Amino acid sequence: MKDYFKSPPFFITIGILLLVGIIYYFSKDKYYIEYTDSSQIKIVNKWPLPRVLEEVSAIAYLDNERVACVQDEVGDIFIYNLVSERIENRINIAKDDDFEGLTMVKNKAYVLRSDGNIFRVEDITVKNPKVVKFETGLSYKYDFEGLCYDQKNNRLLVAAKSYGPNNDDRFKPVFAFNLRANKIEKEPAFKLNYDNPIFEGLDAAGDEKVFRTSEINIHPKTGQIYMLDGVIGKLLILDEKWNAQDLYIFNPDDFPQPEGITFSPEGKMLISNEGEWDPANILEVELKGPPKEKPKIETEQTTP
Repeated sequence: MKDYFKSPPFFITIGILLLVGIIYYFSKDKYYIEYTDSSQIKIVNKWPLPRVLEEVSAIAYLDNERVACVQDEVGDIFIYNLVSERIENRINIAKDDDFEGLTMVKNKAYVLRSDGNIFRVEDITVKNPKVVKFETGLSYKYDFEGLCYDQKNNRLLVAAKSYGPNNDDRFKPVFAFNLRANKIEKEPAFKLNYDNPIFEGLDAAGDEKVFRTSEINIHPKTGQIYMLDGVIGKLLILDEKWNAQDLYIFNPDDFPQPEGITFSPEGKMLISNEGEWDPANILEVELKGPPKEKPKIETEQTTP
């Protein structure tokens, strides 16, 4: 074995690894990111998720002990027990596909596919529940990831990660799915515009990357709308009239890829992260007031 470390194949392998590292470093985008002060974002609890949920894309609160989860590219709902830290049930809803959003309306679960189509699971408490698929007429080009229940207006909110209608790249749309008619409303309920003052200083990565919605939810006590960005981890808080109030930029050491957000009826906030070097996880998070300083993203300055 000692001879291997002196052999040509060993040095060739090391050379390839170094070359790959250099190419990656010089080809990737480089930004200086000013994260929100960690004293304002308290992680109360942390639950590591099993490997089968490594790409957890959404979570929904069930009770004090359980959350429902969906995994990217898997057509199942996973019931995860926060006490035992184990999956206690797995409900198949469709063949494997790009499932991104999840929300609960009593015992009914609604699951969002990235093309905007919605699957309703009639009762997740029974064995082999009935599943109904709703064709919304939307498409994959929007890259839908966010889904939540808007109880006040008896609708679901469906948030796009990518472009608006007709490839409009000036905003990210949020559509409404009427639960009485079981139809998507043609015009967006809200347009998240890049020129919103809340995003001032965040355009170094390009307009399209200012905010890429990975999830949306509504605080059960305040009615505020919470939107996550999973690429450069951010949390945007808006009031009930969609006026932007606060923007947090997460440190990736704690939030490597925040993709899911849910609340208990009392307002306890849970955020899920996809796994990267470490396992995927669910965090219980408390916010300690609005950000002290306005976050920003700047291009990295290099010395000639």
